[in-house]
Amino acid sequence: MENELETLRKELLDQNTRMIVIKGLRRTGKSSLMRVALNETKVPHIFIDLRLSTPFTPDNFYQYFSKELGKFLKEKTLKKMLSRIKGVEISGFKLEFKEKKINIIAEILEEIGKWAKDKQIVLAIDEAQDLRYMKGFDKILAHIYDYVKGIKILLAGSEVGLLDKILGIGDSTAPLFGRAFAEINLKKLSKEKSIEFLKAGFEQVGIKVSDEEINKAASILDGIIGWLTFYGYLRTRGYSNALERTIDEGSKLIANEFKQFLNIRQIARKRYIEIMKTLIRPSRWSEVKRSLRIISNASDKQISNYLKELTYYGFIEKKDNLYFISDPLLIEAIRKGYIE
Repeated sequence: MENELETLRKELLDQNTRMIVIKGLRRTGKSSLMRVALNETKVPHIFIDLRLSTPFTPDNFYQYFSKELGKFLKEKTLKKMLSRIKGVEISGFKLEFKEKKINIIAEILEEIGKWAKDKQIVLAIDEAQDLRYMKGFDKILAHIYDYVKGIKILLAGSEVGLLDKILGIGDSTAPLFGRAFAEINLKKLSKEKSIEFLKAGFEQVGIKVSDEEINKAASILDGIIGWLTFYGYLRTRGYSNALERTIDEGSKLIANEFKQFLNIRQIARKRYIEIMKTLIRPSRWSEVKRSLRIISNASDKQISNYLKELTYYGFIEKKDNLYFISDPLLIEAIRKGYIE
């Protein structure tokens, strides 16, 4: 990811860049890219990883935010500025929310921006589409963008359609509508790059793995760096069946993620599962409709909405009028009956 990393470093250091957005499927390396770039540029930052809360809760957001702020409380001037905010309590290097209100977060960021001045602190949020559960946070981001020059915004998300909603793409009523941002799109690795990635990793830790096994892993895991990394980790831990374990454990993990998606869609649950079974093989809209006739009479509008939702959440993609499942281990999960 040399090009993507260089682009992100450049945008982080550019005082004129107000917002950076990283998009990509699950496990394509967004989090690693963010952390490496932030560490290499040594830009001061607040890093909120919303993946750590599954399912997401606002309470956890306040907890993570409070923890990240602790590293800035060594600065006496900032500590004094924040201590004046009603609703927070500071003890040593720890800040606690006495009241969990969105306006208090806004005040904290306002004060941090004033303190930072020209230094620019980066507010980095991973899996930022979950901010939709924090009512009013998109307004805070818009305010920061427009008026708090001491803070730069960095967002990453795997549920691209939902992230676009946060960004106000195509919605003139959204707070962030029309704000320019630098966009970095992460794709799957090519098979050649996957092989290169695995070989470099094994060489670094001094483990010899046959070209045949590496080629097989690269083919099956289809360029998803998270699965390649998991396989590499298991292999370096001495598991000769590392690829088989990656496929089995990975497919169970992603099956659970899909089940969480289904949990709030119980009425249409069977329809979603039937669609995913159909999309094991790339299919057109008409083929999806035909498959659904087996279990129900879904309207054309309902079918389009189902496909839209699956795309928004990053479970499927669309290219050249064909819908297909993005992750090979999700296909494996469906084949093995982990999703029923």
